[in-house]
Order: sequence, then structure tokens, then C-alpha cells
Amino acid sequence: MSIETLADTGLPFNRKERYFTGTVLPMLVCAHDFAHFGRLTELAGLGRLEVDGSPGGANIQFFTEYGFVESLLGEDAERRFPNAPTTRDTPDVLVYVDGPRRVLLAIEAKMYDQPSTADLEEQLRAQAGIVAYLRDKLGVAHENVAHVALLPEGLARRVGGLSVRTITWEKLLEVYADVGAPYFVEMLRVALARYPTLLAKREMVFGANAEARLTGEEIVRQYQAGTLTHPWMGRRNGLAGAELREDITSGAWRTVRYECSSKVVDNRNWFAVAAFVARVQPAVAPEGG
Repeated sequence: MSIETLADTGLPFNRKERYFTGTVLPMLVCAHDFAHFGRLTELAGLGRLEVDGSPGGANIQFFTEYGFVESLLGEDAERRFPNAPTTRDTPDVLVYVDGPRRVLLAIEAKMYDQPSTADLEEQLRAQAGIVAYLRDKLGVAHENVAHVALLPEGLARRVGGLSVRTITWEKLLEVYADVGAPYFVEMLRVALARYPTLLAKREMVFGANAEARLTGEEIVRQYQAGTLTHPWMGRRNGLAGAELREDITSGAWRTVRYECSSKVVDNRNWFAVAAFVARVQPAVAPEGG
């Protein structure tokens, strides 16, 4: 038996990004009590960094699938983090090192998802606000902050250059192959070898149906004026999705750029502009108001 064989004869292979960021990644980069963690910080552009992972003397916080907003509990947290962001745009992995050189590392990872360049950049921009807030509150120098994207080579080639540094899973595998937990080294190797067959379905590729990108405010204004030529719009997970709900709750819908189309798109991420306007109507000032 082997991991490769089990992928064909056992449980269907895990395609969840959370598995790779929350399980596989730590088993590689945190191996041997963080002895080789500096390889990751070097890939991120922070240089080789030595950390102490011992329970009694640890100077590192390594959080995967972290929710900053959900973690702000109690008076002490409110005192240390006043006027904190309220959006849930925390990167997949957050690392804080409180050593001679304070460091903050934020990682947004993708595996089998296929976002467009615009959608990925939008996500990174939203995260940048939280990263900057934490940088200031933790007293980390600008040069000691790294916000990176961790992507498979195939996706990295497709989205092209991003506003942040890109690390590929393939490069991470190469760097940690000799020190990571062998089981998870092989798990990542198999995951990448099967990448073409495990991709998200093609109809879920964001950006493929877009004819234009308009901010929510532009969409509402043109709709109300009767000049809108794109009566269909898209947002990840559609009209009832958490992403659009967060846009509306936070008020970000006014400036978020949405994909728009003049034709009906048979995709669960797309919906009628009229439904969107009805959702945001209470927040729209009346004409002449």
C-alpha cells in the first residue's frame, strides 16, 4: 500500500484547501520543533529566521484558518486592538514572531480553486487592511511584514504577476522534502501530481463570463437611471453567499467591482442585478436626497 494507491482505492482524495493550509503546510514548515521554519520565511522574502517553538519559551504564533474578528474576545483584546477591522478577510495563515526582529507573515493559499486574477487581487486587497492594522498594533516594521500567495504552479502561471509575492506549492515541496513529515511530504507530492484532474470544475472559473466589471455603486446608479446594459452580475457563491452578505453588511458593496454580463449566465454565482438592488435598497440614498 501507499498514499498513491490509497488515493485510487480508499477515500476520495481531499480537495479542501483547509486541509492543505491547516494540516499539510504545518507538518512541513513546523517539523522538528520549528527547526527549519526559516526556510519558509526565506521563501516569503523575509530572510532566514530562527524561531523558538518550545512551549515554555515560544516566540512564535502560528495560526492556520485564523479568524481575527472572531478571536477578539474580552476587555484585554479590545484594549490592545481598539477600532479593529470588522470584516472577515483574514489570510489563511498568520504568523507572528516576537523576537529580536519582530515579523508578521500572512499567507493566502489556493490549491484546487480557480479564481480569476481580478478576484484573487480583490481578496488580497481586502486582506491588506487587516495585515496593516496588525502590523501597526504589534509594532512590526514595514520591512518585516510579508503578505504572500501560496499557489500551485498551474494557477500561478494563469493569474500572472500579483501585487504580492507568489510562492508555489511545488517550490515549498522542494524546499521541505528532506525535513518535512514524510507522510505529508508524499501527500503534497500526490496532490500536485494529480492537480490537472482535481481542479475545480471549469464552470466555477471566475471571470470567464464577465463582459464588464462595475462597482456596486455604479451598478445601482445605472440601474436606477435605466442606462445599465448588463442586467446580470456575479459574486462568489451567489446572491445568498457569505461574500455578498459581508459586502452589504460592511457597506463595501459600493466600491467592490462585480463581474457583469448582458446575457443570462447559467452559474450559481450569478444573479439578476434587480435582486442585488433590492438587497441594498435601504442603504441607497433616494434620488436628490
